[in-house]
Amino acid sequence: MPDLEFIADQKAPSVILNTLLRKGAIPHALLFLGMEGVGKQAAAIRFAMACNCIANSVDTPDLCLDEDGVLKNLINKIPCGVCVSCRKILSKSHPDIIEIKPSGSLIKIAQVRDLCHILALKPYEAKIRVAIISDVQAMNAAAGNAILKVLEEPPESTVLILTATEQSDVIPTIASRCQFIRFNPVSEKRIAQMLVEANGITPDSAAIFAAMANGSFKRALDIGSVVELKKRDWIINEIESLSLEEIGKAMFFAEKLAKDKEEFLKYLDILKIWYRDIIVFKYHPEKIIFFDLLDKIQNASGRHTNADIFSKLDAIELSRKNIRANANLRLTAETLLLQVAQTL
Repeated sequence: MPDLEFIADQKAPSVILNTLLRKGAIPHALLFLGMEGVGKQAAAIRFAMACNCIANSVDTPDLCLDEDGVLKNLINKIPCGVCVSCRKILSKSHPDIIEIKPSGSLIKIAQVRDLCHILALKPYEAKIRVAIISDVQAMNAAAGNAILKVLEEPPESTVLILTATEQSDVIPTIASRCQFIRFNPVSEKRIAQMLVEANGITPDSAAIFAAMANGSFKRALDIGSVVELKKRDWIINEIESLSLEEIGKAMFFAEKLAKDKEEFLKYLDILKIWYRDIIVFKYHPEKIIFFDLLDKIQNASGRHTNADIFSKLDAIELSRKNIRANANLRLTAETLLLQVAQTL
């Protein structure tokens, strides 16, 4: 059996997709919503496999959900993962399973025009042709209008699966023509388990990376390294040494943070866990996340009051919202550091 990617902690989406398959009531357009790295793309591929699996009876299709809400590939279940159709989809060589992703930062009109040309033809061999458009919020206006025409007059035997982070990110006229399926953040426990299985790292390290991943397995894979732990230590050391008496140092630090939007967001997540651990240490020290920094956390807990910590957490959350709203990174960083700097 192939090593298919598991979709963890997604019981509700799994039940909905299974129900659509069993009833044979698959809508012409689905919109998978949820943060990056929670299994939307993998679920779309597995759903395409289930729609076209030829090894098992189509009368009782089942995406094979186990007790933990994980989609698994078991014998006599659909998708089987071993028939010609399943293997073609897994190898990305099936002519009727089309995937579109942003080219650079945008999904461009040329990509959608190519898709429309394909959809105007009959499927080559699939029972149900599936077009998967990832990060649909990245469509420019022209591409969005072209997709809207497809949704208004959907081709026969075709399902469009769109993915996005939030419904509000999607053009309303497109969203209104899709059935929503929301994917939840993956639990820290499940992420840690998958990291141990996928990367062979120790459970202790996996627990730290899982906490830093903020519910995204993809992000956990990206940060699961010694280099990322060094970045964590760097940001914590810099923040804890900041002083309002050294404004120049704070502004220089803000310049560093503002160089990369995604890195800035990662650092905010780290700081959120750091301040959370300082609070937790005072009441339940056994429940801190950065347990490898126990001595440092203990020392910091003596310097920060609870009111001080909550104020810093509010500043971090406000910075996150501003960054997501495309606020000026340098100004956001400067404002944050002035709010979290210590008066020594």
